[in-house]
Amino acid sequence: MVRAAVSTVTLAKALGSPRYELDADGTQQIGSMSEPATIDLLDVPAAAAARGFHSFDLSVYHLPSIDSGYLAELRSAFAEAKVELFQLLIDTGEVASTDPDERGAGIAHIKRWMEIAVELGARGVRYVPGDSEPSPETIRASGEAFRELFDVAVDLGLKPATENYRHFNLKSGDLLGVIEHSEREYGVIADFGNARGADKYETLEAIMPRATSIHAWAEVDENGDLISEDFQRCLSMARDNGFDGPIMLQSGYPVDVFQRTREVWARVDEMRDEVRAVFGDALSNGA
Repeated sequence: MVRAAVSTVTLAKALGSPRYELDADGTQQIGSMSEPATIDLLDVPAAAAARGFHSFDLSVYHLPSIDSGYLAELRSAFAEAKVELFQLLIDTGEVASTDPDERGAGIAHIKRWMEIAVELGARGVRYVPGDSEPSPETIRASGEAFRELFDVAVDLGLKPATENYRHFNLKSGDLLGVIEHSEREYGVIADFGNARGADKYETLEAIMPRATSIHAWAEVDENGDLISEDFQRCLSMARDNGFDGPIMLQSGYPVDVFQRTREVWARVDEMRDEVRAVFGDALSNGA
């Protein structure tokens, strides 16, 4: 089902631009917010549902606590609002190293986040090889790690996916190479923003046929107005490839201009209008 959705990336500024990460033992989150928050994460599911969004992505950077009590409370907030936690976005971890110990540490890190995803009631998880330099050797090492991680995720009842995100996966050939070496059927997030540059459309054309989710970023002009031609071109690629999943409405580039000129939910509504213009009746309007 094609549906407009949101994430903690969409609401990052309202959440206080948080940046939390697991400590070395994987037992607690450490970090802080860089500015005052105007909404609490526990209130986000109800706020999203009130605006007609019933699918949501949560970045580990934006999760303030992994205490079991807090995770249960957040899970209940999603359930009560009838909002699906589509994916926990595991933004950290390196699994591309050819050194077995380093790769093993990265795999263990991602597995820990998978356990947390289960506690949250997430449907799936997204992770990437990391920021290492792609090469035949590191692609092969990443594929082996992805094979192990895929099997663990499935055993936990999670749907695993990857994305054109962080250095290793920015080029479509490297991303698809990791999946091929994993010998597993990964979901793929097509991120418009991470594909920015001279080969933006080429990258999206390569990964869109496999896309199970979209992170939708729009280019904006100096006034913060959406550049519809570019945004709708990206959305049309998804439509023309038979995309059938959540379109996470993120923000616009330059981010500071879009945020400065629009209130957060007004930004989201503008982007949803663009999605509706491309997908028409195929776009779901509710839960």
